[in-house]
Amino acid sequence: MRRWLIAVFLGWLVLMSALLQGKGNSADEIEVGLLLYAAREANGDAVTNRLLITPKMLRIEQEKGVDGYILYDREAGVIYSVTPEEQSILVIQPQSGSMQTPPEMRLNIERLVDIDGPQIGDSKPQHWQLIVNNEICRNVILAPGLMTEALTVYQDYLTLLANQHYLSLNAIPAEYRDPCEDAIHVFAPTLFLQKGLPVRVWDRMGNQQRLLNFSYQHRVDSSLFRLPADYKRQPMAGIE
Repeated sequence: MRRWLIAVFLGWLVLMSALLQGKGNSADEIEVGLLLYAAREANGDAVTNRLLITPKMLRIEQEKGVDGYILYDREAGVIYSVTPEEQSILVIQPQSGSMQTPPEMRLNIERLVDIDGPQIGDSKPQHWQLIVNNEICRNVILAPGLMTEALTVYQDYLTLLANQHYLSLNAIPAEYRDPCEDAIHVFAPTLFLQKGLPVRVWDRMGNQQRLLNFSYQHRVDSSLFRLPADYKRQPMAGIE
């Protein structure tokens, strides 16, 4: 009888330990938006980029091969580029200011005839083009109405990053500047995101991007949105 009671007691301890451990793991998890893209630069290798998005934070990372990642703190208006190999954090916080599109840059986006493709969720994909100075710079197939809150956070990140690029433009010789690249990365980085979720992207240089998966309710460990406390922080200054 005594042995049976001991066995029952030990079994109860194991069960309670498992339950408590599971509860602890659950408490460390948060629900985020997920965007997963396959990307390939012209003549480059394909990589998979993962975006984890909350109303206040954005984390961008490659799924394999690279330990570094980017954290965007939306409330603080700061981008952190984290390099574990060097135990360093590049802090990007450009001064706020209005960007002026060059008067010689004729920039617009146009919607093409509806494509004959399957719906994504409840959204029918659309084909849009970015045209700069009468040149087609980028094509995008996008799905309106999907992941709108996550895309708003992503737009804020791209706008802040564009501000940093803008501060550096004067340091780049004119012969190395390209109107399409300036439009995409500086003057109009969010035009397509305002229309919907990019499903497929390609440009005149051969760069490509394709949506692999998306989720409104993806669960991850909350530590993914915390910066390493012992890493050295280096502010990034604007280039004059």
